[in-house]
Amino acid sequence: MKCRYCNVALSPLRTLTDGEFCSDEHRTNYLEHGVPLRAPSLQEAGLVPLDTALESAVPTASTIDATAPPVAFQPGAVAQPASPSRPSSTWLRLADGLFSLKWKGDMFNSAAPGLPQGLPENPFPAVPVVPAVSTGDLGEEIGETRLGSLRLKAGRSWHWLADTWRKTPSELKIVTFILPVLLAVAVSPSLPKVKVPAANGVQHMLKQELNTFNKSVVDRAAIAYTDDFRAGLDGWESRSNLTSSWSYDATGFVRPGPLAVFRPTVDMTDYRMEFLAEIDQKGLGCAFRAPNLDNYYAVKFEVVKPGPLPIVHLVRYAVINGKEGPRVERPLPLTVRADMLYRVRIEVRGNDFAVMTQGQMVDFFSDSRIPRGGVGLFCGHGERARVRWVEVSHQYDTLGRLCAYLAPYGFEGRNGNFN
Repeated sequence: MKCRYCNVALSPLRTLTDGEFCSDEHRTNYLEHGVPLRAPSLQEAGLVPLDTALESAVPTASTIDATAPPVAFQPGAVAQPASPSRPSSTWLRLADGLFSLKWKGDMFNSAAPGLPQGLPENPFPAVPVVPAVSTGDLGEEIGETRLGSLRLKAGRSWHWLADTWRKTPSELKIVTFILPVLLAVAVSPSLPKVKVPAANGVQHMLKQELNTFNKSVVDRAAIAYTDDFRAGLDGWESRSNLTSSWSYDATGFVRPGPLAVFRPTVDMTDYRMEFLAEIDQKGLGCAFRAPNLDNYYAVKFEVVKPGPLPIVHLVRYAVINGKEGPRVERPLPLTVRADMLYRVRIEVRGNDFAVMTQGQMVDFFSDSRIPRGGVGLFCGHGERARVRWVEVSHQYDTLGRLCAYLAPYGFEGRNGNFN
């Protein structure tokens, strides 16, 4: 925006505070006279046109003093007014803020150190070179930079999306395509119906297929049983009275006694068993693939040398029809402490069994004598230990959790859920 009186560009702050004038004096003059200030001519401003200044600034043969030192032009300097005695010093005021001029060509066509007797017809062949600035080019450059940045970000996003999809499990990919179909069916106002006679058995066949599908979903559904013993020991089965043979400590840990089997797991085949426990004296034992109290695989952690850094061995054996089989014993390949909490995980897959402690594999073996059965805990004579929780899970992946949601309402595992 410019001043309405003197036509000078106004600063943004001045525009906001004083309106359309650069000063109060110009506002007053404009309101009194109503005529904008006329821009002064070059003669009134004391300036000389550039071509005239250049012509008068070029020395002639009659005005050159060969003994006078050359005068160097300083950028931004103001020359003195021209006079007949000094025609080379012309009234040439250089405006501040202009680009500095660059000259191409020779200042004079003569290579002699002194000035020649005569000058060429064109005594000033140098041509000023003004730097070209194109705001359009600048805008195009900025636009290209922003467009390139957007392209780079889009490329990175697409690369991240493709890499994520490539690393996604196959079950999750299947779910990604199945869920939109299920959603479309759920929100559809009406489903196509086919009327068929009841006598031809088509309805019976469809019912059987639906039951088969429902059974497949139930069999693939995730199963998870967790017991932290805060609700009592009703989910455990033992030959003795657990109220007297098992006990609790002040922190809520349970102290196992004779073998007890977790009832909801007795029909399971493949699963993962985890528990958190601390050994107070001698050792602690756990059982898996236990359909009853007379058949199971046992894994025990026995302290063979007590102390601040005790030596603990892993002992495993099978009990078939109430008779204990040969024992396999090996030291734990890790450093333990007397007050350490053991986090034990046992993977049961077909005839293969893996035992891990503190996230480290400590044993692996195979046996086919007991095809199915649940989990249990026990402490032998003179052994004392404390257990915080037990968890048994099966098929607890993305597809398993989805099938658990699609299972009939109220179904929680095969034998109920004890939490």
